[in-house]
Amino acid sequence: MLISFVTPVFNPPPWALKELGENLISQLGDDCEWILVDDGSTSQEHHKLLQLLNRYPSVSVRWLDENLGISGATNCAIELARGDFIAFVDQDDLLSPDACSVVRNELHDQPLTDILYSDEDKIDDDGRRYGRFRKPDWSPERLRHQNYLSHLTVIRSDLVRSVGGLRSDFDGSQDFDLVLRCSEKAQRVTHVPKVLYHWRSLSTSTAATPEAKPTAHVAAVRAVQEHLDRVGLRGNAFLMENYYVGVDRSPASHPLVSIVIPSRGTTARISGCAVCLVENCVASIVELSTYENYEIIVVLDTDADDEVRNRLLTIDSRVLIVEFDGEFNFSRKINLGVVKSRGEVVIPLNDDTQVLQPEWIEQILPYLEEPDVGTVAPVLFLEDGRIQSAGHFFQDGAHHVGAGLAASDNGPFGILSFPAERSGATFAAVAIRREVYEQVGGLSEEFPRAFNDVDFCNKLAQLGFRTIVTPKAVLYHFESLTRDPKVDESEVRKLYERWRHVITAPDEYLPHFWRQCYGIE
Repeated sequence: MLISFVTPVFNPPPWALKELGENLISQLGDDCEWILVDDGSTSQEHHKLLQLLNRYPSVSVRWLDENLGISGATNCAIELARGDFIAFVDQDDLLSPDACSVVRNELHDQPLTDILYSDEDKIDDDGRRYGRFRKPDWSPERLRHQNYLSHLTVIRSDLVRSVGGLRSDFDGSQDFDLVLRCSEKAQRVTHVPKVLYHWRSLSTSTAATPEAKPTAHVAAVRAVQEHLDRVGLRGNAFLMENYYVGVDRSPASHPLVSIVIPSRGTTARISGCAVCLVENCVASIVELSTYENYEIIVVLDTDADDEVRNRLLTIDSRVLIVEFDGEFNFSRKINLGVVKSRGEVVIPLNDDTQVLQPEWIEQILPYLEEPDVGTVAPVLFLEDGRIQSAGHFFQDGAHHVGAGLAASDNGPFGILSFPAERSGATFAAVAIRREVYEQVGGLSEEFPRAFNDVDFCNKLAQLGFRTIVTPKAVLYHFESLTRDPKVDESEVRKLYERWRHVITAPDEYLPHFWRQCYGIE
């Protein structure tokens, strides 16, 4: 197996190119080569430096007579590459001292890999490293909003050539466009959770400031839009204020949605006023929702106040009450409600939630049209406007993503600002296709109060389904107003018996999330 490192060159700081040369040549063995293509650099200093590099047996340099741009120059390097894999390295960056050996070993251990990427950090002119990006494992929804693969990316040569290499009309985001196109055909994408690449932060680079190359953002939006069109997803890409790519999705169909709400008719105080929670929840759905093809199944304790029962039935004709008699068991109540419902899509919803936006259902449904998406959840806000949950992450247990952060907080590397995969989501509000719910076997009634959602989403993952959380749908969650939030020790023990290997390992999608939130490297 031969790995070809390719680098287009155009007037880099000579000292930076020299440092890269020393850094990379020291690692090259018989199974690696480095190809540099000079895209018409204008100084003799660059020419002399490239001539020196060209003397090494594992290095090849080609000089172009005319400037072809970054994509054109890189494609020339790809044409010259003899390797089974192409590794993309910019002219002024650095690799870790063991990058070549780590890549080589990973490709050997994962022979089906078509795309490999590593964690990265930034390095300033003084050699100080900062901004470590602890990347997720393969996260296709996140990739539609952010080129998180970035550096170091290694792609099978045949795959690069089969999609036509880089496209010059996407210069500035040519790597994003290439990764999107290759990912559509890749058999396996492998993440190396180790920093193998140091992205140099120069004043003219996007590593220093995203405003440095505005045309790159335009190209990124076009790359995502063409990707959506190729894979048949209904959506319009646009540039977000934080320079990530947003996508306005719309459902292709309007299936019957069954909203299942377990309740005992509790009254609690919201904004200083006594409110019957389930009535408030149902009323917010009916008054605000623009999606019309839904039913509301309220699984109500038999000893609930008859007046609550009567008022619920007068809110809307789509409300159905299912009686529940027995000791409290959230899982059993949801399972009963699902059995009594008719919808293709099921939305378990706590009675202490409140709809905040009219198109919340329309924002959720499009993701469920992707066959490998098992659940989709909105972001939940506390009464004071802070985030209650933007999904689950694992770090010595199960935790809510973003809990306590401001609603305006984008999170580390923008993760709270766009839809992306999560390891799980709270069943206070989540949407699931009925067939998937049944395939998993519903909620485990061995978890009557807590962790039923963690258990369910882990089972989903085992079956190959993804969980998506989208901030384009938001609800209030007046957490724990109906039940004592204390967790039963028996449920904790059961959770660890079943899922210790998952919940104590670094999270698949948000490794070391709190460390990233607080900038702890």
